[in-house]
Amino acid sequence: MGLSAALVALTGCDTIAPPDQVGLYYLEGQNDGYKFSKCIEPGDTGDPEWNNSVVYLETNLRTWTIDGTLVNGAWVPSPGADSGEEIVVSAKPEENQPSGVQIHIATKAGFYLNTYCDSDGGVVKPYWEKIGRRYKADTLEGWKDLLNAEFVPIQKTVIRDVIRGYSADPFIANANGVQAEAQKLIAERLAVEFNRLSGGNFFCGPSFNRKKPDCPQLELLIIGAEYADAGIQAARNEKQKAIELAAAQLEAAKGAAAALVAEANGKRDAAAAVRDLYNSPGWVQIQMQIMQLEAVKACGANPNCHMFVGNSGAQIFSTR
Repeated sequence: MGLSAALVALTGCDTIAPPDQVGLYYLEGQNDGYKFSKCIEPGDTGDPEWNNSVVYLETNLRTWTIDGTLVNGAWVPSPGADSGEEIVVSAKPEENQPSGVQIHIATKAGFYLNTYCDSDGGVVKPYWEKIGRRYKADTLEGWKDLLNAEFVPIQKTVIRDVIRGYSADPFIANANGVQAEAQKLIAERLAVEFNRLSGGNFFCGPSFNRKKPDCPQLELLIIGAEYADAGIQAARNEKQKAIELAAAQLEAAKGAAAALVAEANGKRDAAAAVRDLYNSPGWVQIQMQIMQLEAVKACGANPNCHMFVGNSGAQIFSTR
């Protein structure tokens, strides 16, 4: 995150504030000491005297990403991160466990500096005089020094305190959006602590409008959550594989059982159909007719067989 503002010692020439910076105009004469005079709005021209000065602070959106990677036993910033600070948190202990699993957290904060400036200098004046000036926070390196020395330790403490209220597995899996809940709690506490340190509501959220004194709450995102011990992650992976394999085997067994049940039901239904057929009067009558037909055919093939049909239709056979 860049911070290109500079403290400028001025001569008799007018100074124009850059379009993305606000200027704090200070009187530094022999009788004035170091006294705030007014703000120079972005793009406005100041009329400084030779022995006065202007501090320029940026008005654009800032971000601060804490994401560390362990290299040769030391934590260093991950690519694109502002700080490589180690944020390792002991999560909420599982039932019957004395301590929780450790989680490595990476975060990204988004905020505006409250550069709303009235005749008294708004909040930006006490911020600069209380803490910004000490670190020369109108320079890139000074700004980083300020955040690393004052704000990152607070951020780490707040994150640890909040995450301790969550169990590791659901937090890392972000079950039911639990990370969004944690982000909100962290941001609320950070706003209180940051503003206490800076002398007012100086760290504002992305919806901040510097034309108004309102300071929305800053935002913090959890951009990474993983087990600090790679062995635990590997064990969780193996456990998940075993669960998924067991689930697949169970489904296969259910399928095979269903096929056997279907086959058994089919055989049962077929047997019931045959039984019903055998008990059907029509089927019995047909079988009797078939038997009579076979008898007639057999009699016809025997020259000594004679067939007589009675009045009732009954067939009488004789071989004399």
